[in-house]
Amino acid sequence: MKFTQKNGAAAGTFLPFLVGDEEITLTSVLLPDTSPGDRIVLKMEIAWDKPPHWDTGELEVILRRDAPSGPLIYWTLESCFLKARYVESETVQAQGGTQLFYLSVRSKEQRARIIGPYSLQGTVYDT
Repeated sequence: MKFTQKNGAAAGTFLPFLVGDEEITLTSVLLPDTSPGDRIVLKMEIAWDKPPHWDTGELEVILRRDAPSGPLIYWTLESCFLKARYVESETVQAQGGTQLFYLSVRSKEQRARIIGPYSLQGTVYDT
């Protein structure tokens, strides 16, 4: 392993907030000094729940490279009956130099609330 960086917010450090139709960037991670071909493991964590007026909640989890509206690296649709803790990893190849990744969420009809914690961790491994 070369190095690891992690950014996010702990539970209780912010008020829970509704997620709507527009993509919301939760956090990003900056990985400097990578070499072309290095393996980058991006670990995403999001604790969320459904608003009380819905029977089920739905949350889209989005991972992008370079900018908040940059190329899509990963996408999934999660659902829950009360609350959930989403944890997943995605592996990508470094392009060399500084790498920047963004963790975003979206929810049609505001069927999700971010309650925390949430984080994005990037770990760089030599090729």
